[in-house]
Amino acid sequence: MMAALTLAGRFKVHLYEKEKMVGQKFLLAGKGGFNLTNRLTGEELASKYSPAGFLNQALSEFDSLRFREWLLSLGIPTFEGSSGRVFPEKGISPAQVLRKITDSLTDRGVKIHLNHKLESFRHEMEFSFNTPDGLVIRKADYVVLALGGASWPSTGSDGKWVTLFTENELQTLNFEPSNCGVNIDWPDSVKQFHSGKPLKNITLRVGEKISRGEALITDYGLEGNAVYPLVPEIRRAIKLTGLSEIVFDFKPLNTEEQLIQKTVGKKIRPSDYASVYKLDSGSMAVIKAYTSKETYTDVNRFSAAIKNIIVPVSSLRPVEEAISTVGGLDLVELNPDFSLKKYPHIYSIGEMVDWDAPTGGFLLQGSFSMGYYAALSIFKREDFR
Repeated sequence: MMAALTLAGRFKVHLYEKEKMVGQKFLLAGKGGFNLTNRLTGEELASKYSPAGFLNQALSEFDSLRFREWLLSLGIPTFEGSSGRVFPEKGISPAQVLRKITDSLTDRGVKIHLNHKLESFRHEMEFSFNTPDGLVIRKADYVVLALGGASWPSTGSDGKWVTLFTENELQTLNFEPSNCGVNIDWPDSVKQFHSGKPLKNITLRVGEKISRGEALITDYGLEGNAVYPLVPEIRRAIKLTGLSEIVFDFKPLNTEEQLIQKTVGKKIRPSDYASVYKLDSGSMAVIKAYTSKETYTDVNRFSAAIKNIIVPVSSLRPVEEAISTVGGLDLVELNPDFSLKKYPHIYSIGEMVDWDAPTGGFLLQGSFSMGYYAALSIFKREDFR
């Protein structure tokens, strides 16, 4: 949509959507808080994306400030939350944001074709679509493909386009989950009595990667904003060794010495731990499950353990449950402007391409930046100023 809006006015633009409406995944992303972008700019913003450097130019041309300015021009004012996440002003729903964008598309002359599923494409820039009225063939000077990853298949983002690309000798990678929950074989003492409880104000570590925030205990394991940034490291560890582990720090604002000081001169029993250290029942259950009896019953050893609880992770949740995915189109197939090396007038952007970013507004920002940058590339080729 971003590419179409940018190109409209100078090109005759047609937008083809295989579903009955555009932006279904956009709407789903708005459930639970519609996080559009993040306050970060410059190198801080670029550092959130991997592989390093892949999106630098696109983000430089269309960063979070420009994104917010563009949204405001559509009548969508935004505000910055305490965490740096950027949302539409209160009272503006995801459906209203999408409507503003689609109205802008039609106002600028973009023709939207729904229920058009891409079936094939050729070097001659001939594209075949399966429609309710049968097969239709269209030719174009340039095409920007945003076919999606494989998360949330109910929105139409099922990754089945990979077969089409393989047939055209374009290299793809298997989709893998990102920004997802992790599978942990909780003991019954945790699973039966604490599933659904949040672990607040904790720090999690995998290798050298550290994440702070909140996590939710689930029947299958753990999910939440403290978990998602660790998924790339967990995925790498599982690929290398078949397993991974998360190190929990339940008191990140306190040193071990400070925790020990809370007990000096006091007769502390394990039944006192929750009140002394201000630990909720879910935290206590996890700590007890992953410490030895000797550690749990020794107040000094327990004080140290609070900051170093090691929990094994068996695997990641399925692709279908993930917020986003990695894999898809291999970056070796792309030029720096996101055009295909083998089909230079065809661009591929968004989640269909093998890049990654955490939640917090970075996924939408990256996709919109890619759309804008692809449009700029087309302008440059046509020598538009």
